[in-house]
Amino acid sequence: MPEWTIYADELHEGDWFRTLHPRLAGAAEEEITGAVKRNTALERVLLYDRPDIVLTDEAGVPILVVERTIEVPSGHNVGQRFARLAAAAEAHVPVVYFGPYVARKHGGKTAGPRYMNLRLFEALDCVAAVNRSAVTCINWPVDAASEIIRAPSKDNRIRAYLMLFFKSYDNRARVDVNRAIMASRFEKEQLAERRTFASTLRRARDYDAPPNSVVICTPAEAVQLAGAPMPATYDAVVMYRVGMNNIRADPYTGAAMLYRYLYVLGVKARRALILHFPNITRAMWLRAAASGRRKDIRLFRIAADGILFSEGTFLARAEL
Repeated sequence: MPEWTIYADELHEGDWFRTLHPRLAGAAEEEITGAVKRNTALERVLLYDRPDIVLTDEAGVPILVVERTIEVPSGHNVGQRFARLAAAAEAHVPVVYFGPYVARKHGGKTAGPRYMNLRLFEALDCVAAVNRSAVTCINWPVDAASEIIRAPSKDNRIRAYLMLFFKSYDNRARVDVNRAIMASRFEKEQLAERRTFASTLRRARDYDAPPNSVVICTPAEAVQLAGAPMPATYDAVVMYRVGMNNIRADPYTGAAMLYRYLYVLGVKARRALILHFPNITRAMWLRAAASGRRKDIRLFRIAADGILFSEGTFLARAEL
């Protein structure tokens, strides 16, 4: 029986992951789709969405989640992958996010370098702190022109991470794997690189405040803004204006989860996250929710303490 199983969203990603450490060479490999029917232990890391890689031990228990992308999480893309990372951390499974902090966009009037939205770093730090889980960001290297490097050398740091991970995993009887990773020299080096990257951004301080789509106010102010009842038992209301015209998941559900961690769970004050749907009616929501099977509805329900609809009606979490 294989010691490990690599569950991959796409098999070529599993093939890539297998090459990164000798311990993975003999691992079994399966596609994530449908795998939860054979391994219910996967449910806890697939609660919100499918990550690229889930590594399980010989008992089928998830022990590591890896998400890799060459897309820079800027603009609306910042929250697109957030929910799947949060689910793993909430299950106390170490997480790796492997992607570029800057990369060049080609074509069109907006061609040029694109930079990591620093709110993703901050939100992942909140995820790690709230859940006491290791969430490690590894920068995908680029060349001097901000072009993605695709040579095998791009994987050097994730190989180093896996050496640390397996050493920590083998010592798990004496130390928690998450704590060992968070306290490691490797993790400190990644955090130092993040700080260096942030220092190069001309408008880095803009990320200290919420984006234009988010307003943080008192419950009384929220009532005036929304013209509808708001939760009064909280110190503040975080209102996220979701500009979709039809109910959909990407990138809005991930952004809602990100703002929940960044502005609600990651602070000491008692806050409520209210989603404002200016183009979605209550009737549209109820029709979409009727099937009980839609991922977007489920994730909005998890993220929100309430939703304000276009006609001014408001549904609290228990009514969603």
